[in-house]
Amino acid sequence: MKTLLLICLLVSTSFGLKAQEVEIDQVIGHWELKDIPKAAGKEVVLVDSVYDGRAFENHTLLNVGGNFPNQLISVFIDKKDYDKFGRDVLKLYQHKKISVHGKLSLHKDKPQIVVTDPKQLNNHLSWKQKVLNVIF
Repeated sequence: MKTLLLICLLVSTSFGLKAQEVEIDQVIGHWELKDIPKAAGKEVVLVDSVYDGRAFENHTLLNVGGNFPNQLISVFIDKKDYDKFGRDVLKLYQHKKISVHGKLSLHKDKPQIVVTDPKQLNNHLSWKQKVLNVIF
């Protein structure tokens, strides 16, 4: 009986509680990958596969959304940041589905995201849609 009374008391007081209101100052939209250049200058999250890549003397490029030169976007990783990844960056991500978070920029009219921290890349997602989330 005491348990039932306690439950009734908790339920009745919970109706008087006001739900916490959260203000959202960011709008997230889904864009098709072909529309990526329109998001230049914005923070984005991109989910797709790394089709190929290339390690240069001073940086590594991961081509997402297609093979070079038809990739939809490139992920740029500078040589000075290699130590943060702990392994060969190209071998770590090539031919894997990843999510990339960062500011989208254009290099020679091609979209790219500069990655400086491995936390910007996540390679264990099982997302099915190929979308670009743009945070305005």
